[in-house]
Amino acid sequence: APLVFLSCLAPSVAFHSLAAPMTLRRAGRASGLSSLAMNDYLSSLSGMRGGGQAAAPTMAPPMPAPAEIASDSAVHFSHAPFSFFSIDKLEPKGPRKNADVGEPHDATRPLVTVGSISAGSWWCAAGGWPSPALRATTEVFFVFSGQGCVTDLDGTRHDFGPGDTVILPKGWSGRWDIFQPIHKVWAVHDHPNIEETSSPIRASVTPLQGFSPDQLTAQGVRPDALHGSPSTAYRTLYDVGPTEVGGWTCTPGSFPVINRPNTEFFHVLEGVFFLTNADGSARRCVAGDTVVLPKGWTGHWDVIETVKKLWVVVD
Repeated sequence: APLVFLSCLAPSVAFHSLAAPMTLRRAGRASGLSSLAMNDYLSSLSGMRGGGQAAAPTMAPPMPAPAEIASDSAVHFSHAPFSFFSIDKLEPKGPRKNADVGEPHDATRPLVTVGSISAGSWWCAAGGWPSPALRATTEVFFVFSGQGCVTDLDGTRHDFGPGDTVILPKGWSGRWDIFQPIHKVWAVHDHPNIEETSSPIRASVTPLQGFSPDQLTAQGVRPDALHGSPSTAYRTLYDVGPTEVGGWTCTPGSFPVINRPNTEFFHVLEGVFFLTNADGSARRCVAGDTVVLPKGWTGHWDVIETVKKLWVVVD
């Protein structure tokens, strides 16, 4: 059956170059992106929410089951605009039973599962709880709003807030504390082995400034450009086992993608572009969109305004 898009709006973000070398290792917190640039993105999301503090999710009619990519639809992408993850559209899960601080309760909405990677959104009220069991998956999430921290087993604390990218590797355990209600978009990679060798396994947090131009490695104009001179730059935050995470930018222009060798999740931070499947179906993509490109996808990108994205690539 043909893939049914989860939204009538366009997908988002820019394509992660298949030819891009992925050797740049994760660095510490970076500076260089103006607070104005970060606020522009976060303010745009506030505008989509309608402004002000969003209310906690309330019980709503049952939502459709999470989308699965059918075997005969594997060459199409999945996408959701920010509105798909608005807090009033998340499904409440109820109080967290293991909470030891406050009364945290949460809500979620899945987007899609493609092979070993799943994507969706999550909201949680203030409170705290221990997380002693070893994580069974690697999670990467981008924070829309709120304040919180995750704490490693040895007490090392990692604070996060709007615009931050958080990585929780498979095998991590520790503690969660939410100080102001958190809203995030997430990608979860279900892979067989714990790949981290550090003890304890640590979480990591990278601010939006970590994707500023001075933190990226330039790659120059794409040699496969069909129109214009699309120039790319990237930064890898995490490259462990079958999971890679990073940021990518591309200036205006067009280029093809032929038979992707892996699956990619990404969230658009800046820009406007059109993403087109091999059958000619296309979507306009903007900041706030979330996209999953499955392994084997073929199509092309038309970048209208310089794109910046957070990406997760899995084997």
